Amino acid sequence: MREAVIVRDEANTRAAVHAQQANQSAQNPTPNPSAPTRRLQEREIAVRGFINGRFGSTHAQGLFRRAVYNGSIELRNPFQKYLVDFYAYAYWEVKARSDQQVKIVTDMVSAGMDRDADILFSWLQHYDPVTKHKSSVAGYAVYHTKTNEIHVSIMDPERDVVEQWWLDARACANPGLKKPAFIAANIDLNS
Repeated sequence: MREAVIVRDEANTRAAVHAQQANQSAQNPTPNPSAPTRRLQEREIAVRGFINGRFGSTHAQGLFRRAVYNGSIELRNPFQKYLVDFYAYAYWEVKARSDQQVKIVTDMVSAGMDRDADILFSWLQHYDPVTKHKSSVAGYAVYHTKTNEIHVSIMDPERDVVEQWWLDARACANPGLKKPAFIAANIDLNS
């Protein structure tokens, strides 16, 4: 029975992502010659999630920190870094600011992902380590805590990143201060 629930959850996650891809294709039916092309080989990515030590604390009167995990997404060739804050659906949904984010929320609802308490969601922010400047980008990350599957979709043509990844996360043995709770990558992190 448990396996059937996990398979259904994976199917819902994939259905929402495929619906999002179909909507993007419908909006842009003709290829744009100036748009970045998909690479033949998948770009190297590493996702690290840290337990939010400030979860549940306030940052102003009546305003609480609700992200379960904070983390980063790092890409190589060329190096890009994105920040993530994984929220339960109800807290993630209200952070949608753009029309594209509202469309992503609608796709997640139509796939039934809003009813699964085991799925955490995050919007993405590009992080420039030199200037320490954060800027919102189109894209999202979905982390299923039971299946340990992470889906990352980044649509950042300004930095030549328009890609999607499905990754399997692994729990870290000793999570703690400055130590991740989980890591997902499509490369060997020991190299």
